[in-house]
Amino acid sequence: MILTLLARIVHGSSFWAATGGMDRKLVIWDLQHSMPRSTCEHEDGVTCLTWLGASNYLATGCVDGKVRLWDGRSGDCIRTFSGHASAIQTLSVSANRNFLVSASIDETARVFEIAEFL
Repeated sequence: MILTLLARIVHGSSFWAATGGMDRKLVIWDLQHSMPRSTCEHEDGVTCLTWLGASNYLATGCVDGKVRLWDGRSGDCIRTFSGHASAIQTLSVSANRNFLVSASIDETARVFEIAEFL
C-alpha cells in the first residue's frame, strides 16, 4: 500500500492532515479530534497529493493519470484534469499559486491553471 501524508494548519488553531493510497481514498483528518473530516472516493489509487498553497484545497494524482482538485472543507471534487496516459508521480504548486504541475510515469508533465480555485 502506498500512503502519502501531509499535515497542515487551517483556520488558526485547527490541524488537518491528508492521506491517500491504493485504497482509492483521500482522507482529510481533523487532528484535534483524532477523526476523519472527509473521505473522498477516487476511481483508482492515489499516488500523490498536495495542498494548494495556503488554501483549503488539495490536489491528488492517481494511477488513472488524472489530477483531481478537492475542497478540504466539504470533501467535494471540484475539478478533474486529464492529460496523462499513466500514473501521476508528483504534483507541485507554482510559487505564485496560479498553476499546478503534474509529472507522470509516462514521462510527461502538464501545467494546469488553478488560480480560480484559490
